Amino acid sequence: MSQDQKNASFAYSVNLLRLLLGMKLITEDEYRTIVKISAAYYGAEIICV
Repeated sequence: MSQDQKNASFAYSVNLLRLLLGMKLITEDEYRTIVKISAAYYGAEIICV
C-alpha cells in the first residue's frame, strides 16, 4: 500500500471517528486514543485534525 493510500485511509478513519464523537457514541478520550493508534498504524507523521 502506498503512503498516499495510507494517508487517505487515515483521513477517512478520522472522519468516521468525528462522526461517532458528534453522535456521542464515543468520548473525547476514546477519540484521541483511537486517532493515535490509527496514526501509528497508517504511518501518519503530521496529524491535523
